[in-house]
This record gives sequence, structure tokens and C-alpha cells, in this order.
Amino acid sequence: MWVRSEYAGELAVLATWLTALLPWSVSVLRESPSWIDGTFTVVNIRFVFLQFHYLFGIALGRQSLDGLVQFVFEIPGFVPTNQVPEGRLWLATAAFFGCMLLLSVVYYAHDEWLEAAAERAEVRVADAVPDALADAVPAAVAARLTLDPVRVFGACFAVLAVAFSVSTAMFFQHQPTVPVGALFMWVFAAMLLRVERA
Repeated sequence: MWVRSEYAGELAVLATWLTALLPWSVSVLRESPSWIDGTFTVVNIRFVFLQFHYLFGIALGRQSLDGLVQFVFEIPGFVPTNQVPEGRLWLATAAFFGCMLLLSVVYYAHDEWLEAAAERAEVRVADAVPDALADAVPAAVAARLTLDPVRVFGACFAVLAVAFSVSTAMFFQHQPTVPVGALFMWVFAAMLLRVERA
């Protein structure tokens, strides 16, 4: 589709690493609480493994480093109680992405070995499937239902995209949130799932 088949593995690895660097959402909220004179703006830039939480309108010296940067495992305890489910979903998705990131390093270092192992597993699965079931599945569908590492990454990106889109929608109930990286995850999922492999 958008990428040549011989570069699909590299795209899967690069997309994974790029996802680690992109913020998956950005939120901005203007507040005028009674305990402070004036208005301040809360900006949350959420990456997979951490969040930058800055309050414009409050001097930087009055904000601690713990208040500026939170790692994902701190989020459920940092957010207000009505946002804890969002924080837990984010934490679970980050753990899933951590496994995906490790797999991308293995794929980068040993791509031929991993693709050969996937082919061997595919042959074993194909041998175990009854002939009647194998004949019932159209060839075009069967070609997409493989253990190809690129398709596995595509499926993982689809899971990430769904989870981060749901998190974005949940955070949006409390503050306007834009799904920056989540949109890229949808694109990566579509590209990797649709690529024609040789």
C-alpha cells in the first residue's frame, strides 16, 4: 500500500520507536479557583511512559519537579479520583506498549531469525488445521491471518490506538484533550496490517 514489502519490518520498528517519543494526547484547561488570585492554565502533555503537567499562571518556583513530571505508574495516584480509571487504563496500555517496545528491539536485532520462527510456527499451525476449515477460509483472508511480525505489530498498534482513543475520550470529559499520537497509532495500524508482504 504505502510502503514496499521489503521495508515493512523497518517501518514496524521505526513506528514503534516513534510512538515512544510522540505524546499520545495533549490537554489544556483554564481554571479560576477561589484559592488563587487570577486564572491559570493547566497543560498536560501525555507520553506513553510519562506526563508533563504544567500550570501557566503559577510561578515555576512554586511548582515542584514531582508536580511537573509524572511517570505512568504515578498517574493513578496523581490524578483526581474521578480520573483514576483513565490513569489505570493508561498504565495497562503503557505496560502493553513496553512489551511491544522490547519486541521491536528483538525484531531490529534479529529480524531474519524472528521471521523464520514465525514461518515455522505458521507451518505447524497450518498442518494442525483440518482440511475442511482450511478450504472454508478464502485465500485472501488466509494470507492476512499469518504470524508475520509486521502484522503482529499492526495488530498491536490497533490495540494501542483503541486503548489510547478510549483514554482520550475519558480524559476529554474533564478537560479538552487532543489525541495527537493516538491518531498516528491508527495510521501505523492501518499501514502495517495492509502492507503486501512478498
